[in-house]
Amino acid sequence: MEKVLRTLEFDKFLFETQTFAKSERGKRAVLELRPKTDPHEVEREISITDTFVKLLSERNVPLETFPDISNVVEKLKVPGVLLSSEEFLNLLKVLNQSTVLKNFFTSLEERYERIKWIGENLRDLKELRERLNRTIDEMGEILDSASPKLRSIRRSILVTSERIKEKLQSIVNRNEDLCPDRIVTEREGRYVILVKPHFKKRFQGIVHDRSSSGHTLYVEPLSVVSDNNKLRELRSEEKEEIKRILKELSSLASEYREEISNNFRILIEVDKRYAVSYMSLKLKGTKPEIGSFLNLRDAKHPLLLLSGKEVVPVDINLRKGLVITGPNTGGKTVTLKTIGLLSLMVQTGFLIPVAEGSSVRLFKNWFADIGDEQSIEQSLSTFSGHIRNISEILRGADENSLVLLDELGAGTDPIEGSTLAIAILSYLKRKEVKTVATTHFTPVKLFAYRDDYYDVATVLFDEETLKPLYKLAYGIVGRSYALIIAKRYGIPDEVIEIAQGLLTSEDRLADDILKALEEEYKRLEEERKEVERLKRELEEKKEEFFRKERELRERLKEELSTYIEELERRTEEALREKESERARQKFKKVVVSVRNRANVLSEIKPKREAKVGDTVKLLKSGRKGKVVSIDTGRKTALVQIGGLKVEVKLSQIEPVDEVEERKERVSVNVQRPVRFFPELKVLGMRGDEALRAVEKFLDDANLVGVKEVKIVHGYGEGILKRLIRDYLKEFPYVKRFRGGKPEEGGDGVTIVELY
Repeated sequence: MEKVLRTLEFDKFLFETQTFAKSERGKRAVLELRPKTDPHEVEREISITDTFVKLLSERNVPLETFPDISNVVEKLKVPGVLLSSEEFLNLLKVLNQSTVLKNFFTSLEERYERIKWIGENLRDLKELRERLNRTIDEMGEILDSASPKLRSIRRSILVTSERIKEKLQSIVNRNEDLCPDRIVTEREGRYVILVKPHFKKRFQGIVHDRSSSGHTLYVEPLSVVSDNNKLRELRSEEKEEIKRILKELSSLASEYREEISNNFRILIEVDKRYAVSYMSLKLKGTKPEIGSFLNLRDAKHPLLLLSGKEVVPVDINLRKGLVITGPNTGGKTVTLKTIGLLSLMVQTGFLIPVAEGSSVRLFKNWFADIGDEQSIEQSLSTFSGHIRNISEILRGADENSLVLLDELGAGTDPIEGSTLAIAILSYLKRKEVKTVATTHFTPVKLFAYRDDYYDVATVLFDEETLKPLYKLAYGIVGRSYALIIAKRYGIPDEVIEIAQGLLTSEDRLADDILKALEEEYKRLEEERKEVERLKRELEEKKEEFFRKERELRERLKEELSTYIEELERRTEEALREKESERARQKFKKVVVSVRNRANVLSEIKPKREAKVGDTVKLLKSGRKGKVVSIDTGRKTALVQIGGLKVEVKLSQIEPVDEVEERKERVSVNVQRPVRFFPELKVLGMRGDEALRAVEKFLDDANLVGVKEVKIVHGYGEGILKRLIRDYLKEFPYVKRFRGGKPEEGGDGVTIVELY
């Protein structure tokens, strides 16, 4: 297994992934990752990664560097163990990190259900954590707050030390000639001063050390011996108290050994999953479906992506077997490694750089023979090395294995190599092994082309520029372009001509057929792309059309509903004031506003086609009926109107929607005049009196439904006529008006046509 992981560069990929882990143990856990084979475990792993990736893309996970406390966990198994302050500092960092992550993961929303277990399984060891926070500082030193006794001892140490230093400084100041450096320091835990050798003439003291030159002595004056003794005793008491504190803490920590071990294990797990998810996010990976076949759309090699190089995606389809043909520079080997590495990644829990909708098949074993591997130590040639590798593959592979074979049969006589390659493929077919192989040999290409187990594909190649296109064309066998590439790279034309002359007629025919197939494939591929482009454009335009129609309908419906409600409200107000002058003016404004609004809405109303069952209106007659059937060929509809069925053109009917029906149901209950005569005489009236009479006359005419009336105003000076006609120009019910004909009264009357 380890050999194939190296061949497919899985080890390199894991090394790149471990750089995202925060701790050394997390990095080690990433490097130890291996693919799982149980479908439920694989589904669980990639689902957790998928959820973790969504989390990382939305917020920061508060994961920080934490130390390795595996030795602490082991020590806590021993009764009476005594941990050091440094070990407690590391333990405290792990406990603090555990509490932070517990609070973070338990507070996540339900959509992160797959990773909330992290917070639920972590333990907040509050008692131990708070005790350690009171006891140890960030440098691993024991704090004064660890115990009252320790605080008292340290206070005494401080006081005693200050007293000793003051005495020594006083001696130094009085004897500057003996103490030119004026230094107070320590030797073996006792305070001393630096003096010249003849100091005894001035004061008595104990010599503890001397400088390398012998010109300076480290002396403890007798006046501070007692204090230094006291200081030493206090420091000894301090050490004993610290030891007692550490022993007490060790005992407390031992009680939580299982919880500490559990938290540390989960932190490593979180760190590992963080690295896996961060790599998946960096690769813009997606979660593939698990199925019976390998169908990778727009697959990219992860290590090439991480290198920053431009990577052309490739579509990979593997049902049972696949034989890939084409030139050496076309990327066949990269395709093999991409298949193998992506398969390993999925079963290890990574999202992979493929397009949405991709699917994978799970394998239990992976085998690969890729590259020019040979054993110098065993004196094996390239061919021998490949054959030894393939023999191991044939013995170990089964129906749950993925086998990747690069340049099968190469490195020996082409005829024998071809027959051996065909035999190997046939053997793998009988064992139903999922196999992907690359080849240059024409017999192997034709075998795969005719065989029902193996699909064929070729890597596309631009013959003009001699550049690989890194695309797989399925269903066709490709050429190797050996002579074309040789010519481009400087092989003399004479050599190329000799080589072409040595080709048999069958070879040239096969090459011409393959060339024609490639060209036909490229042409069809271009046409397919154009069809796809046009299809996308059509779908986009269709969607845009329906979106605008929906928006227009919604807006129309909303505006009509709102306006109908406003009409009802204002009408009710007007009716409550129907006897007043203000009521007439308000009602007139309502009618004008409704008419104008209706005109605007009628212009923007979208027309939809009638369907069977719709209520429709006949445009010519205005009658309504229900659509019984539609003849799309003749573009006619059979409409039921009462007890009668009539056939009409689709263009002559219009569906009636709910808004229109509601609009038509709205009515204004205004009392109709008991008697009405379609002629009004205003002769001799004043201007304002005449206009009020005209307004009431036209209101009554509108309520009765009369479409034409006569107003008699006379000739006179024409003032009343002009006033009335100006008023009619602004009146809402008036469609048009004119002067009377001679038989109607001439210009002394005005004939008014109403809506």
